[in-house]
Amino acid sequence: MVNVAILRAIKVSRNYANNNDFDYALDRISMGIGRTNMLITDKDKLMTAYHEGGHTITAMLTEGATPVK
Repeated sequence: MVNVAILRAIKVSRNYANNNDFDYALDRISMGIGRTNMLITDKDKLMTAYHEGGHTITAMLTEGATPVK
């Protein structure tokens, strides 16, 4: 969160993050980046499926991980 706030401050030529920067960072982290186009392409869906599948495989092969149901 601190990194996001600092990056926002730097974009407006400030050396220090203020409360508004931290509010922005909290919103960005908790709600994600705002998109003007909410259309998710088939390619994006496929890439997300591969990514999430990787989490599943890793959990299945990691001793002590939460079991995959």
